[in-house]
Amino acid sequence: MRFWLVVLAAGLFLPHTSMAYEVVRHDLTTPYEVLPLSGSPEVQRLVVGELDGYPEMIEVTSDTEFTLTLNLRSVPSSTLPTFGAIVVRVVEPRGVEEVVRLKPQDADWDLVRDPLSKLRYQAGALYEETMASGTYRVEISTPDNFGQYMVMVGREEGEGGYFASWRSVAKLYEFYGVSKFGMLFTPLVFYPLGIILLLVGFGYTIYRTRDRLPFLNK
Repeated sequence: MRFWLVVLAAGLFLPHTSMAYEVVRHDLTTPYEVLPLSGSPEVQRLVVGELDGYPEMIEVTSDTEFTLTLNLRSVPSSTLPTFGAIVVRVVEPRGVEEVVRLKPQDADWDLVRDPLSKLRYQAGALYEETMASGTYRVEISTPDNFGQYMVMVGREEGEGGYFASWRSVAKLYEFYGVSKFGMLFTPLVFYPLGIILLLVGFGYTIYRTRDRLPFLNK
């Protein structure tokens, strides 16, 4: 029995890359202040924020060549999103050079369901390109610089554990402004519940057949 308790604990608390991603809230309040994302720019993170009269900027840095992946996303609404992004490379001493512009009209904004949170979002422009080492900034804006936005940065799944994934999904529910009760219907609940039911069923089977199991009757 101790063995199966260890298996249960491992199933709950060890990292699960298939259900791990990080939600980062852009809460900086100073106009044009840059939000740096630590770690590899190829690790998947969802940056969420709300424009308040000025663009917001995200920064990634790599000492080696890397693949920059960006996917603009939006909370579903009755109108098409109007936010886009400009990617620039920081050039010393105090300059930048434009890399690409992601315009809202370049995407179909199809409705998609996120497999982890089970929340729907509108999928916007996708950009993926190999970049030279350096520092890159992503500026998010709309014509009037107001409104919510989401940007998925990176493609590789992270190594956060179960509770890290739970906290990230909770942040996403808060950003959407919906009840966290909906989290009960996500894989964050189904996965550990499935492990528990499997162990209970296994234990019950052993109990019912204990008379026919030699190792229990020594």
